[in-house]
Amino acid sequence: MKKVFSFILIAVLSVVLVACGSNSSSKEEKSSKDDTKSESKTIEIQSKYQVRGEKKDGSDSKNIEEKVKVPVNPKKVVVLDYGALDTVEALGAKDTVKGAPKGEGGASLPDFLNTFKGDDVVNTGSVKEVNYDKIAEIQPDLILFSGRTAGTEVQDELKKAAPDAARLYVGADDKDLLNSVEENTTNLGKIFDKEDKAKELNTDLDKKVKTAKAKAKKVDDKAMFLLVNEGELSTYGPGARFGSLIYDVLDIKPVDKNIKASGHGQPISYEYVTEKNPGIIYAMDRGKAIGGKESSNKALSNDVIKDVDAIKNDKVINVDPELWYLASGGVRTTEKQVDEVIKGLE
Repeated sequence: MKKVFSFILIAVLSVVLVACGSNSSSKEEKSSKDDTKSESKTIEIQSKYQVRGEKKDGSDSKNIEEKVKVPVNPKKVVVLDYGALDTVEALGAKDTVKGAPKGEGGASLPDFLNTFKGDDVVNTGSVKEVNYDKIAEIQPDLILFSGRTAGTEVQDELKKAAPDAARLYVGADDKDLLNSVEENTTNLGKIFDKEDKAKELNTDLDKKVKTAKAKAKKVDDKAMFLLVNEGELSTYGPGARFGSLIYDVLDIKPVDKNIKASGHGQPISYEYVTEKNPGIIYAMDRGKAIGGKESSNKALSNDVIKDVDAIKNDKVINVDPELWYLASGGVRTTEKQVDEVIKGLE
């Protein structure tokens, strides 16, 4: 009888253990599925940008508008835009960046992005010339790009190199600069689960802009943005690259409202500068930005413009070319640009 009872007891215990094991296995399987589901979570972001054609006047540009499914909390990100790279760092998501354009020997990377110089971040070429093989090695989840790499040919190559990566445009819109910078920051905050930090960064930028606008109201001087490129001069007006921040966002009066909008600016002469007689000059040395010859100081010392008000009254602000030419469009880089503009208002 005892043997029969023992056998029954063992059988019951076996059934209970099997049931528990099955339940545990079921929970583990459910947990695993939940984890997978969490890891594959995506958000849909509207991506709008313009691709330049071959014509200098931009008449053959093509508008792109698409909805992009972007992974939330991506593990491997390639950032091809320095402004966006700075924003990603500001959000606290630096460790997700596995590739960025540093140029030959890392020489192109701006000083304020030195934290990305290490070997843990793969060099993907330059901001214009992409090393697709390096991107293929990374196998990124997400590629962030802007105007310099927005062309159809580049995008086709990126798709071949990283077919599983989402590709999102993060360049700023010169026609709606402030809103586009803040929208990009908000979107990146959603992608990296840093929405509160994104709000904080946008709030800081708004405060800086209000400060600059308040100063601009008290200044009667009209301004000129002067790009110096190895002796050649060009300028930018409202609604154009560089000019949009100064004139459209910060409400500083332009010395000339009729400048043709162009990515390369409107070519001008020293006589033009004298004729317009700006009270403030924001000068940028393009050569210095791209590793060429520095020529801004020599250009500004030209006798033809020696009697211009900005020259006589020491109102020439030499802006940081790395910041303005290479890294504009990020939330923190825009704030730094505003700081430089304020110098001309003091």
